[in-house]
Amino acid sequence: MDVVVVVGYKAEELVRILKDRAEVVYNDNLDKGNAYSVFCSKEALRNEDKFLVLMGDHLYSFEFLKKALDAPENSAIVCRENEVIGVEEATKILAEDGKIVDIGKDLENWNYIDTGAFMCTPRIFEVLDEIFAERSSAEWSETVKAAEMSVYEVDEFWVDIDTPEDVKKAEKALLKSLIKPEDGIISRNLNRKLSLRISKFLCSYNVHPNTISTCSFLLSLAAAVFFSHASYLLGGLLTQVSSVIDGVDGEVARLKFQASSFGGFYDAILDRYADALILAGIFLSLPFSSPNTHIGLISFFSFFFAVLGTFLISYSTSKFYETFKMRAERLERGLRLIPGKRDERLFLIFVFSTFAEFYAATTLMLMLLVLLATLTNGRAVGRLLIARRLEQEMRLRRAG
Repeated sequence: MDVVVVVGYKAEELVRILKDRAEVVYNDNLDKGNAYSVFCSKEALRNEDKFLVLMGDHLYSFEFLKKALDAPENSAIVCRENEVIGVEEATKILAEDGKIVDIGKDLENWNYIDTGAFMCTPRIFEVLDEIFAERSSAEWSETVKAAEMSVYEVDEFWVDIDTPEDVKKAEKALLKSLIKPEDGIISRNLNRKLSLRISKFLCSYNVHPNTISTCSFLLSLAAAVFFSHASYLLGGLLTQVSSVIDGVDGEVARLKFQASSFGGFYDAILDRYADALILAGIFLSLPFSSPNTHIGLISFFSFFFAVLGTFLISYSTSKFYETFKMRAERLERGLRLIPGKRDERLFLIFVFSTFAEFYAATTLMLMLLVLLATLTNGRAVGRLLIARRLEQEMRLRRAG
């Protein structure tokens, strides 16, 4: 079993909630302090090389836990002061040369905040044996000092929950933490405001993120069908709705700790199919023949380069990270103002198709394809130039 939960107060209710999702260990003497809860798990963890100890009243984001698992043995995961953590109630840590020298809520001199997460080995039970041989009760903070733990900093969302007010605060902060720094303009200012509400609602139900990805794709497929029949208003609305839903799958995956490599890959593949189908639907809605023969050529090549640019935006994002181990968006600066990311492209499709329903449909949709082709390929070329400059800078640093 990957998860062991030590229960005491309201144990029956917790066991009912956990069901078969965790191995349950009972603490039959709550007066012995929270260190005794860890001691109770000794038998369950006897064959583990190392394990992560977490406080039961703390809420951690998926990103926090992922990074915490990389912590070295016998270390306390810590963070710096931030706007989410209430310093007055937080447990502080004073560390020197990476080693904990003091820990407690009332420390006047401190440099870290205890996140309630600790990477331990079975040696911690030897420390607990010694402590409980001398006295009948102990707090975990005493164990941390006795074990001479080091510190390991993780700057991701977590929060300590003590009151109903803390639950509301944590919920708001957790949803806010789902906003990605690489989000496009539309996603930050419109889509996330809607998708976070939907994700909050769906988290109460047994809906898998991959199911949400499939729903987003089906909405895009329906939009493509409407576009191909020149029903631009419905096509545009469904395109924008699918764009919003496309953010929900990732949010639900992180909120419910169901993120997976396959899920991310599955979503990415469906997005590429959806993008191509929507653009194909728009292209098919345009006349194939016209008194002006240039119109047909313009529509075809605009469609071709719009699809190519759309794929290049996605490919260059992943390839840039694979090559340079950093996100392209961090270096784009002014280039980020070019609306070429998926949320921005789909919003442009929504806007143009809405107007096309009532006025100059052919002209507007042709302009849309030309615009998408220009924006996406322009941003892809911009990333190519950034990569070239970055490579030159790296060579100079190596030479210096």
